[in-house]
Amino acid sequence: MTNLKHLSTSQFSQGLILKALCDSSEPTAIYSEENMIIRFANKGMLELWGKDASIIGMPLLDAIPELVGQAFFSLLQNVWFSGESYSVKEAPAELIKNGVRKIDYYDYTYKALLNHDGKTWCILNTAREVTSEKEYLEMISVKEKKEEALNDAMASTLKDLYSTNESLRNSMNLLSESREHVKTIIEQAPVGIAMLRGKDHVIEIANKAILKIWGRRESEVLNRPHRIARPELQGQKVFDWLDQVIITGERKTNYEFTVRLYHNGSLRDAIVNSIYQPIFSSDGEVTGVLIILDEITNEVTARRKNEKDQHMLAMAIEAGELATFYYEPATNLFSGNLLLHTWFGLKHLDHIDLSTALAVIVEEDRARVTEAIMSSLSKDSDGNYAIDYRIQLPHESTPRMVQALGKVLYDQDGQVASLNGTLRDITKQKKDEQLKDDFIGMVSHELKTPLTSLSAYLQLLQRDIAPSADLSMQTKVERSLRQVQYMNTLINGFLNISRLDSGKMVLDKSYFNLGTLFSELEVELSNVYHSHLVVFKYEESIEILADREKISQVIYNLIGNAIKYSPAGSTIHVIYNHVYPRMVEIKVSDEGMGISEQDQQQIFERYYRVKNNKMGSIAGFGIGLYLCKEILELHSGAISVESNGVKGSCFKIVLPL
Repeated sequence: MTNLKHLSTSQFSQGLILKALCDSSEPTAIYSEENMIIRFANKGMLELWGKDASIIGMPLLDAIPELVGQAFFSLLQNVWFSGESYSVKEAPAELIKNGVRKIDYYDYTYKALLNHDGKTWCILNTAREVTSEKEYLEMISVKEKKEEALNDAMASTLKDLYSTNESLRNSMNLLSESREHVKTIIEQAPVGIAMLRGKDHVIEIANKAILKIWGRRESEVLNRPHRIARPELQGQKVFDWLDQVIITGERKTNYEFTVRLYHNGSLRDAIVNSIYQPIFSSDGEVTGVLIILDEITNEVTARRKNEKDQHMLAMAIEAGELATFYYEPATNLFSGNLLLHTWFGLKHLDHIDLSTALAVIVEEDRARVTEAIMSSLSKDSDGNYAIDYRIQLPHESTPRMVQALGKVLYDQDGQVASLNGTLRDITKQKKDEQLKDDFIGMVSHELKTPLTSLSAYLQLLQRDIAPSADLSMQTKVERSLRQVQYMNTLINGFLNISRLDSGKMVLDKSYFNLGTLFSELEVELSNVYHSHLVVFKYEESIEILADREKISQVIYNLIGNAIKYSPAGSTIHVIYNHVYPRMVEIKVSDEGMGISEQDQQQIFERYYRVKNNKMGSIAGFGIGLYLCKEILELHSGAISVESNGVKGSCFKIVLPL
């Protein structure tokens, strides 16, 4: 390595080295002595502190008194006495800027620079404010404007690389250290720095940061022409740029430049910001080029991926004809995409007060929507928001039915930040469901009378058959009655749904013993089903207040489903027990085909049927579980399902006593 003391003034000067250091976009400062005298601070660091150059030469705590009581001075003293450097990311710092005390977050490093005796002679402090990046990462899925924050922060960083020259010129005279010390600082700087000499671009200095970016060792490049030391750049633009800087004496700056670099015997693609600064002698002749290099591959790749993801999401939203919404409780502001504003008849503004949007909702649904929003934002909520409601614009003859799905997002302190989600127009879907319900209700009523007559005739026939008669005839009649009973169950289910929709389903509540109901069901099922073993467990006697017939219908339905979807010979377990105070839990578990996680989210919806190749020809209309859920909700109860998706399911009912 060339000794700096042997370089001529035309080749190398302290001022040029300082100028090279100052071109870094990273805020940089140098401290000496135990009380941390500020020996150097570039423009970036002064702006970070909220101070001007008059503090240079002062002890750190005298210059920046707001640091008293914070950890920085003790950390610096530890670095000074131990000689061990310290680095931290996203650390908070409270500073006064423009007269305002504010806490921001920084990545910073305290680098101990040691003399020949191994003692610390100064500390190199580099820092980078990451407050906006931190906030962006936390809110990346919350709001489009905050997704653009990373772009703005990166653009600001690039501008800083270009704009620090003037500040560095003003502070050059403040650093009185030797050339060897300056060289040490450059070598240990976190930004890539290299100095090339002459028209052949002989590499005089290359610090560790730039060697890492180049993928080279110091012995491979030092004191060698750049073209020879780095042949991988052949055919790329870098060699031409360096020649142009020597010829024209003009700086060359590149932002987000893609270059192929050497890496472990092969090449890799990298994205860098670079500055090629001409070095002038005292008589104005260009004697070399100073390179400042900052690799930003990871940052740009992450940003581009996010942009791609956002583009794909926008395409999916557009293809699905979804309206998107964003509600910020702290400001009561509500916003969304163009389709949302169209549906609500609002001007396409960035933000709208929530009350303006609520006014468009049909009056009968408005309180319910408000309650659903407030419930999702409450502390006890799981953060999910789901509701169907109607929108009525003055110029439209019929309301629009929409399905809202959303999720609450929280800040780093666990406080509600926003409610984000989508709206889907389900007007046609609801009309189709209503037509289907009307048709099924009508058919169910029409079938009720002939089925009742058929059941009566079969019961008469069963009574008239002598006990000694042909056993096969008795079996056929029993099976016929069972099928009629099954048809009656289906029809009653459809009629109950019709009653639910019209609000005519009422509960006939009374106190009854759940163990007695289990006993009756056990006897009845043992006579009806012979292909499976249904095991009831009801050791404890529990009295509940509920509609006995409807609770019996729910349990019967769940057991029937378990039998339907389980292999012959398997066992179905039915059990109840006390849970929370004044609550009872009933479980129906089977050894069947299992239910996928996706189906578990929708299995209680009206007309929904599990899509499973294992089901084969198993019949059903998808109303049984929906009816169970509605009956239990009328009882202020709930139903849920657990399954690993491969084998076995367990349905749980919770009812108040």
